[in-house]
Amino acid sequence: MDAISAIFLGALGTDMTAMEEYFPFVTKAFAIMQYTAWVLLFLITIWQLFRTFGGPITEAENPWHLLARSALFALLIGYAKPIFGLALDIARAPYTALMDASMGAADFTFAGINNVLSSGLVTLVSAVSIVGLLLQIILMIALGWNYFKLLLEVVERYIVVGVLCYTSPMAFAMGGSKATNKVFQSWCRMVGSQLLLLVMNVWFLRGFDSSVGAFAANGGALTSGQGNIFLWMFCALAFLKAAQKFDSYLASLGLSVAQTGSGMGMELLMGLRLLSGFGGGGFRSAGNVFKGGASAASGAAGTAGAAGAGGFMAGLASKFKGNSYVRDAVVSGGTRMGAGGSVGIVGRAFGGMAARSGAELTGASISSVAARPAAVSGSIAGDIADRSLKNYMPHMAGGPAGSGGTALSGVTYSGTQITGGHISTEATLPDGKTAAVDLYSAAQFDRPGPGAPYAMVTASDGSQWYQVAAGEGMGAFYETPQFSGDASEAAQVAAAFPGAAEGTMLRTLDDGVIEANTPDGGSSMWLSSAHYQEPDAPHENIRDANGVGWYAIQPHAASPEFEPGEAGLAYNRAQFQQFMPGYGQAVSQIDAARRDEGMIEVRHADGSGTQFYDKTMYQAPRGDHQVYEDSRGNQWYAIPGTPAVERRPVFEDGKPVYDGDSLRTVNVGSVKYKSTLSRFEEPKKRDVNDRKPPNPKKR
Repeated sequence: MDAISAIFLGALGTDMTAMEEYFPFVTKAFAIMQYTAWVLLFLITIWQLFRTFGGPITEAENPWHLLARSALFALLIGYAKPIFGLALDIARAPYTALMDASMGAADFTFAGINNVLSSGLVTLVSAVSIVGLLLQIILMIALGWNYFKLLLEVVERYIVVGVLCYTSPMAFAMGGSKATNKVFQSWCRMVGSQLLLLVMNVWFLRGFDSSVGAFAANGGALTSGQGNIFLWMFCALAFLKAAQKFDSYLASLGLSVAQTGSGMGMELLMGLRLLSGFGGGGFRSAGNVFKGGASAASGAAGTAGAAGAGGFMAGLASKFKGNSYVRDAVVSGGTRMGAGGSVGIVGRAFGGMAARSGAELTGASISSVAARPAAVSGSIAGDIADRSLKNYMPHMAGGPAGSGGTALSGVTYSGTQITGGHISTEATLPDGKTAAVDLYSAAQFDRPGPGAPYAMVTASDGSQWYQVAAGEGMGAFYETPQFSGDASEAAQVAAAFPGAAEGTMLRTLDDGVIEANTPDGGSSMWLSSAHYQEPDAPHENIRDANGVGWYAIQPHAASPEFEPGEAGLAYNRAQFQQFMPGYGQAVSQIDAARRDEGMIEVRHADGSGTQFYDKTMYQAPRGDHQVYEDSRGNQWYAIPGTPAVERRPVFEDGKPVYDGDSLRTVNVGSVKYKSTLSRFEEPKKRDVNDRKPPNPKKR
């Protein structure tokens, strides 16, 4: 009962949020009310000034006083809403204090054992007879009826306050003249009285809720040893009656309050009468809502049980397993799955209550929206979408990474929007980083474009989705497999990268970076497309088991070791001939100083030379060149050079030598090359916010 009361009291508090959002016209019409009030004030002022010409016979007021008061109230009309807001702020303090007062289990244990036994005996004797049983049923129905009537009174009283707020300019228009000032005074008394009633709504509803808790704890017993269930029922019923008539009591005290609740009960009776026309069959369908059975809709999926909302509402939410009413209550647009007509209206009403109390949608319920075309799917949003998303996308529940999923433990989701073929949410990781996550149905969208990162995930209904993430925390949605480079991890490597060559060993270096070592001794880097832009260097595009793209950069060529000095010339020539068998020109010298940089230079007997550049490390040259393949199958760019003479300074003890004022030089033979190759740039990090949605499939 306290949960139901909190739904009304929390929404219908001392602010106009519900009034403005449920009746948006009143905010737009407020400016019209202000202009109307200024016109009315002007007409009243002109009329009263005109009366002054009648002299004493018209009992006109002092024109200077009239003009001053009219000017003041004209200003108040312009600030009517902020002034009313101040009055609401004053009422907010007691309202909030009464709402925050908690009633725990310890507040309902004041009855002793003797009292409970005495009350139990009286209750047992009373219930033995059919009269006692019928009386209990009648009183319980009366309690429930009056409780809902009081909730209607609460709503009416809030609406009256809203009407007073948004028509307040008209009241200020009455304050400019003594002749109409009493209307303004009556309006002020009514505002104060209605705000008092607004605060008393909390007092009465929470007071009744605490009475229900006390009855559940002690069965109606009193600390004096008296009391029983019937006395409690009569007292509780009288309390509800007094709460409904409290506006009449205030009116008898001289306060100006609006009389509410006179005919709203009859509207409820009419609604119940319409429902009763469906007979047994219709109510049996609605009864499935509370029995947890199958839904009235064929094959309709339901919701999971309520989470963590104890008492009546938690029990109500758990009853919605196996039906579709909660799903219908939270879906905006789309096709309904549950029963139609008044039965469906009732089911969706209780479905909405269950959803607000913590119920979750099952994967099948979400699938009925997400798997449909966007034009007819409807949408799911709000808290229930945030907490239910993991039921449709199991990998988001924090379970182990498996086929098409990543391990996401401790991640919370907010702002979730679920519609046909597209799901978006904001993920917050345990370390505080956030990521914007979008999922696109593979059945409704094309594969993301070349170079666009994504992961392929599987929903609970077996459908495939492209998962795209952006933001600082996006790395959690593109999981980097962890490897140590040990040969014992061969099975894990094959499972994580089905396309990897047999015998490949992997070692994880960083997020999105893996070192790969092949059985032939080659070594290269694998870069995740989620973390890096596509590199310029030669590479192969591969995908891991989760569908994430990786750039497997081609391993660099390995050149042999060469001996330094004149003594190793013959050995070096033989080594080079074996290393580069396709190069037919005789070699006299080999310069391997830049061997680690992927460049080797050879000299010929005629003074010319050739520079060899590793094709995996350098960009293609524009000028004259050839491509040679070494003994291991790697390719090299060969750039020819012509003999040249350079004048180089002479150094002694590390210092240049001078002949007088001239620097001493010596002619040295060298090789001139027409072009020098540029190395490929290092792979660039991808912008964490650079994500492009895929295109919808053409129908």
